[in-house]
Amino acid sequence: MRIAARPEIRGDIARIYLDMEASYPGRGIISDKNRPLFEAWNREDPVDAWECERDRRIAALQGNPNSFVAMACGMR
Repeated sequence: MRIAARPEIRGDIARIYLDMEASYPGRGIISDKNRPLFEAWNREDPVDAWECERDRRIAALQGNPNSFVAMACGMR
C-alpha cells in the first residue's frame, strides 16, 4: 500500500521541507531524488490565505517565518 499526501496540502508540505533544507543546508533534508517532487508540489499547490495566516502565527512564536511562504504572502 502506497500512501500519498492529499493534493490540497502537497504544497504546504513541500514548502516546509524546502524551508528546512534552506535553513539547514548540507544536512540532506531533501534527497536529490525527491527535490523535483517537492518543487512540483510547490508549483501545483500555491500558498493560500490560511497558509499565510498559519505562517504569520508560527513566525510570531518562533521568531522567523518560512521564507517560501512569506515571499508568497508578501511578508518579506
